[in-house]
Amino acid sequence: MVLKNYRTLTSTQTYDGTASTQTTDLPRDFLIQRILLNFNGTTVLGGTSTLVEDPLLSCVSAIRIKAVGEGSSRTIFDVSGADLYYMNLFDNAFGLDLDNTDTSAATHTQQMGFICDMRINKLDPDDFSVAIPSYLLSTLQLEIEYTTSALGYGTNVTSQSFTCSITLIEGIPEASEDFSGNPLLTVLSKTFNAAASTGEEDFDTFFQVGALVRRSFLKVETSAGARTATQLDDFTIKSGQIPLMSKIKYDANVNKDIQNYRVSETIDGFTIVNGYTMIDFANNRQPFIPTASGLKIDGLSTVGYNVGDLVFTGNFDTASCIITRIQETVEG
Repeated sequence: MVLKNYRTLTSTQTYDGTASTQTTDLPRDFLIQRILLNFNGTTVLGGTSTLVEDPLLSCVSAIRIKAVGEGSSRTIFDVSGADLYYMNLFDNAFGLDLDNTDTSAATHTQQMGFICDMRINKLDPDDFSVAIPSYLLSTLQLEIEYTTSALGYGTNVTSQSFTCSITLIEGIPEASEDFSGNPLLTVLSKTFNAAASTGEEDFDTFFQVGALVRRSFLKVETSAGARTATQLDDFTIKSGQIPLMSKIKYDANVNKDIQNYRVSETIDGFTIVNGYTMIDFANNRQPFIPTASGLKIDGLSTVGYNVGDLVFTGNFDTASCIITRIQETVEG
């Protein structure tokens, strides 16, 4: 029986509108299930501001979790602020705290929040199946990369001052419980530039293979970096020569997202969020499969796959699109 432990760390990070990378050492006591990041502060505008896409969220260029243990180190979580916010929206069916659209010349109190969610079942507060056993690691660090106010908020920003609080939701194992063999969940981003022509294009390295692929959150942007729901017409995914998804229309996949993720409101017209959709290899409503040997994590096993064995093919209506995938993988 895993006991719950909630704590907000005394260590915080501060954002002042300049580009920086800040690192916070996380405590190594228990099983880390979720990391909650809450930003509260002010944006001072000296004139009417023209906002960037995803203002304030875009101030956070990347949120990373890095672990060191037994002589090796690796990044197990690496997602931008905006991408993580919208992935949290899919998982929770509603948005987190966010006040980010003020444009008038004044001092504005604002906030935003993110969840680094190390669970298989996002609906189960007691799922510790892939929680990080921090007590087995030499170091565990939260690294946040920030960009400037001009790139992350908009024009006419006189100053910004935000404090990021860090709250952990953890599990305390009992003496008889051994979590050293916990599967490792990684959530990692990768960006690709499509060809300077329209039509179909194969991406052999779109997926990270070699383990269990649960899903990939897909973002489509124009060549100028603006999110779009109209430039990727459809996509196909093949495992070797076997089609897993064949010419799936982008808007049809979004319809599937609304059904599967039960998002309570649309944000951009008839899409959940313009430019985002989820490629699922697992059932998000029932993420564990019952087998004769017990419950197993649902997903597409790519154990034994080589690079190029799992191919994403995009059919683009417009040249030079940018696509980013945030893949959730389970190892072990």
